[in-house]
Amino acid sequence: MGDISEKVESAIKLLRKEGLRITEQRKAILNVLAHADTPLSAEENHVNLTTEQCDLVTVYRCLEQFVKKGIVEMGVRENGTKVYWLGHGDGTGHHHHLTCRKCGRAERVDLCVGSELEKIAHGYGYTKITHVMEAFGLCPICR
Repeated sequence: MGDISEKVESAIKLLRKEGLRITEQRKAILNVLAHADTPLSAEENHVNLTTEQCDLVTVYRCLEQFVKKGIVEMGVRENGTKVYWLGHGDGTGHHHHLTCRKCGRAERVDLCVGSELEKIAHGYGYTKITHVMEAFGLCPICR
């Protein structure tokens, strides 16, 4: 449990540093992400909130703010649904996920080819590069 509360406290410190107010809604959303075993969509985050003080629109807005400030990372499921997890702002480093198509289980993958993609994008004249990259397959249990 200490690890989870440390993640939330670290994210709250980043909120303060980035000039965002520390609201009960924001704390609740971060707490759900800290307890999650896999990346969550905004809807899944909302369902897991233990308080009714936060509507779904607020969850969406907060998650987008968190992504912009580097507190939360965003990925995309194979069906296009955006998913979120506590990211490099919590001290765990930038990472991606390998997600099972059948059961939804997600494994953290500590590999990123972002720097290579950035070089290629710069070669095409692009700047301010970001990326979302996830891999999908069947986990050993589901195959």
